[in-house]
Amino acid sequence: MGLSAVKTYIRALPGATALLASFLSGYSWTWSGDPSSFAVAHVVSTILCLGAPLAFVIVGRLLSCRLDLLKLGAVLLSIASIPLLVANGIYVFDIRTPENAAGDIGGISLALLGWAALLVTSLACTIGLPVARNVTSEQRSSDTFSAR
Repeated sequence: MGLSAVKTYIRALPGATALLASFLSGYSWTWSGDPSSFAVAHVVSTILCLGAPLAFVIVGRLLSCRLDLLKLGAVLLSIASIPLLVANGIYVFDIRTPENAAGDIGGISLALLGWAALLVTSLACTIGLPVARNVTSEQRSSDTFSAR
């Protein structure tokens, strides 16, 4: 593996972290079939769903990624996580048991839509960061002067 491939992989880490949290957020729904783990599964899903944008920003800052891209990714991930958060809230506070969830079609549709949105957005963040041009402070100052 060449040095450029390693740099690309490192620049993709914030998005990959968000993608992993997004995947695990949806995967935790599979635990909700057992009555004893129903609420736990949806709480874990909520935490992972909220953790996707947070992990994206934290890992991105540790790797010194562009701040404008981190803000944009965090906003997009936060918006994409709203349907899944709402679905988790419905399941934890309204449905409460696997038996009640068996007849539900609205909440699961919302959850699948939210999970798909979160996966697609985190995948876009994973691909977008390595592709984005890395702007240095020297380039920013020269762009500022050339715009005047």
